[in-house]
Amino acid sequence: MRLKLVLYPALHLLARWRQPRLAARLLSFCIEPLPGHRPAQQGRARFRVLALNLNKPGFLEDIEESLLTDDAFEVVCWPNYALKACASALLAPQLNNKRYASDDPRIEGSKLAYRQFLSAMWKHLRSIQKIDAVISANFGYFAQREFGAALKENGTPLVVLHKENVKSPARVEYWRPIYRTRGAFEGSRILVYNATERDLQADTGVADRSQIDVTGMPRLDRIHRWRRANAGITRDSPAQQVLFFSFWRKEKLTATERVTEARTRIDDADGEWAELAWTKLCEGTHTAIVELARQRPQTRVVIKTKAFSRRVEDILGILNTTGDALPPNLSVVSGGDPFPLISESDVVIGFNTTALLEALAAGKPVIVPQFAEAEDERMRPLVIDVGPAVHRATSPDDLVRLACEQLDAASPLPAELPDAAMQALTHWVGNDDGRAGERVRTALREEIQRRP
Repeated sequence: MRLKLVLYPALHLLARWRQPRLAARLLSFCIEPLPGHRPAQQGRARFRVLALNLNKPGFLEDIEESLLTDDAFEVVCWPNYALKACASALLAPQLNNKRYASDDPRIEGSKLAYRQFLSAMWKHLRSIQKIDAVISANFGYFAQREFGAALKENGTPLVVLHKENVKSPARVEYWRPIYRTRGAFEGSRILVYNATERDLQADTGVADRSQIDVTGMPRLDRIHRWRRANAGITRDSPAQQVLFFSFWRKEKLTATERVTEARTRIDDADGEWAELAWTKLCEGTHTAIVELARQRPQTRVVIKTKAFSRRVEDILGILNTTGDALPPNLSVVSGGDPFPLISESDVVIGFNTTALLEALAAGKPVIVPQFAEAEDERMRPLVIDVGPAVHRATSPDDLVRLACEQLDAASPLPAELPDAAMQALTHWVGNDDGRAGERVRTALREEIQRRP
């Protein structure tokens, strides 16, 4: 944080004063190995890759599984705010992640000035540091749009490992007009998890279909590998564990403006419709989780929340209205990599989260609440439906019953998954074989080697 207080304004001023050489020197001092990873041995790695957006949940795990499993790659990073600091000095303030296309000459002029600065800066930085490619987490981040073009001018590929892929049918339609207002991708290649995201990007003109590859979710590889290594083993821990991926009343709704052909709006100020949200489903599910902990005092019950304070406060408020003091075997964990919790659990419960797909890949029994608003015809297009691969609870009491049944039926991990789970993983995250990281490496190597 202290470094940012100095570095952000320094980069902002160097961009405003059009000093790309000094900006390149400053950034070259900031380039370092990924947090927690040793730098590659001198001369061992053939390809050196600069990774952006490592603060995005799941992206670091995707990078680790894709590139750090192969000695041919060395991955480095710089501060996540580096490009935003430069963009704040040169890009028009009207531009953002959702709206980048424009026909305003002044706005287009700011894009050109920013691109020219980045191109000159990158040319100087490449004379100091060897960088063979840059990899990002999303094609639409406004501070990176001109960076892709600047890299291309210097013969460096920008490859996007796009992490926002799991979209329900309604959210596909929500993002369609936004993708159009983002304008065309200026980088080299986009790697996506599934065919739905590929088709959405191609149909909206983000990139030519030939530039978009379905590779699957790389961080799922480690889970397939772990399951196969532990196949036939039943957890020998004396205390069983249930993992609940908590969700809040507005889960996957606050960013959604259109969900039906009637263009029903959902936002915080939308009165009656906003109150439908997932209020009853959310409260009923959390109440059931607390009841499960009370009925099974020897079972650990872990509630996993996302690291967003507003959501955590809302969820804790719901838990504290369930009656007496919370049982001692119930705990709340916020943020962090979910895989260790999944691997240690006997049953996983959740709603509208990719973590359930990770649990399926781990061979764990998964329970999804399907009652209250989840049964509303207007809300169904917002549900991530994984079909028969999961158990569906039709009420809070049914959720408790199903969880107890699965705990009592504890079975060993399977080496290979049932067809329903395989089909769900293929459709939503494109990885039923544990080889997504290999596909990412192949695509990145091809982009690097085709450059002069």
